[in-house]
Amino acid sequence: MKKFFALLFVCIFMVSFVGCDKVDTSSADDTTSLNGIDDRDVHDEFLPLGSVVELEGGNKRLLICSRIQTMAGSDVIYDYCACYYPEGITSSSSMIFFNREDIAEVYFIGYEDQEELEYQEMLNELEKSELIVQGDKIISAAPNN
Repeated sequence: MKKFFALLFVCIFMVSFVGCDKVDTSSADDTTSLNGIDDRDVHDEFLPLGSVVELEGGNKRLLICSRIQTMAGSDVIYDYCACYYPEGITSSSSMIFFNREDIAEVYFIGYEDQEELEYQEMLNELEKSELIVQGDKIISAAPNN
């Protein structure tokens, strides 16, 4: 029985000793700037849905839910619509509308596949034309050729 406890003690000591050289330098408050995540310019390119950002002067992270949106009853077109992170969409009145230049920090870039990349290209082309709000739709002001 003494040998069992001695062996158990040695095993526990070895496991503890092996783990001593690994130090966890991350923290829950650790933020990563855009440069640490990706080399894109968030003020020139659209972020994918699911990206998590913080706005200039903000103190709460936001999860991007939509792109090229207007608030109900408004003719102003915004680059993004987001909800609070991690709460999510709690009501339609809790949605936040903002533009790319308002982004101060990017914490996470959402999922991107070929379909998303093609959609981003379409958004970039659409952005080159003047957009207007017509009824409940956003359309290009340029006439169709």
